[in-house]
Formats: sequence, structure tokens, C-alpha cells
Amino acid sequence: MTIKPSALSVQPPNGWTLVNLDTIAYAEDDPRTLRTTLFDIPVTIRAVPDSYAWDWGDGASTTGTDPGAPYPDHTVAHAYSAPGTTTITLTTTWHGEFRLQGDPIWHPVPGEATTSSQSPTIDIREARTRLVEDLSR
Repeated sequence: MTIKPSALSVQPPNGWTLVNLDTIAYAEDDPRTLRTTLFDIPVTIRAVPDSYAWDWGDGASTTGTDPGAPYPDHTVAHAYSAPGTTTITLTTTWHGEFRLQGDPIWHPVPGEATTSSQSPTIDIREARTRLVEDLSR
């Protein structure tokens, strides 16, 4: 069974973020299902995500069972410390299950599989404050 990688979303969604502010990432966490026939017996095979490893592209990483969520309920985020460009890589680890037609119970498949997804390139920008003269006086 080929497993379609988890879709990776990034906020802000416009391809750039700011130094020292959270860049939010989240993944879909839907199981992948395949129906097939083995030895004339209909079988459903399911891949269920177990964990997510986020490589932020600057040497930092986050690993856990949380797929994240969009703002304002975000739970997976990273603040970059320097300007530049990067991509975020998500590695999802899956476990497998199967059930025969008419059987309500999912049975485990030994082992695990991983898939990888990548964000588009992200431009990390630095914003600086400057005092300016108030010319309205």
C-alpha cells in the first residue's frame, strides 16, 4: 500500500514569516484507507498516523503525536532566530491495520511506515523599528 503523505500547512500562508515570531505548522491527521481483495476475500487496509517529526530547516526540530492546528488554536510552532530562506519538512510515522469484510475489528499490521512532505520555500524576514520625526506638528 502506498501511503499518501500528510498535507502540510504553514501560517502565515503567504510564503514569508518574521524573525522571533511563531511560524505555525500543522498536518492533516486522517487515516489512509485502501480496499482490496486477497485470495477472493475483500480486505480493508488502513494506515493511521502515529507521530509527526517537524524539521524547521534551521537545525531545530519538534517531534510528537500532535499534528498541530491552525491559528488561534495552534500547538506546533517555531520562531526563527535569523533571516534567510527555508523549507519545513514533515515526517509522519504510520501504523497499519486491516479488517476483513464484515469484521468490525481492526487487526494490527506489524511494523511501521514513514512518509515525508515539504512546505514551499519560506522567506524569513527581519522587521526593525525606527524612530521617525513627526512632521504633522
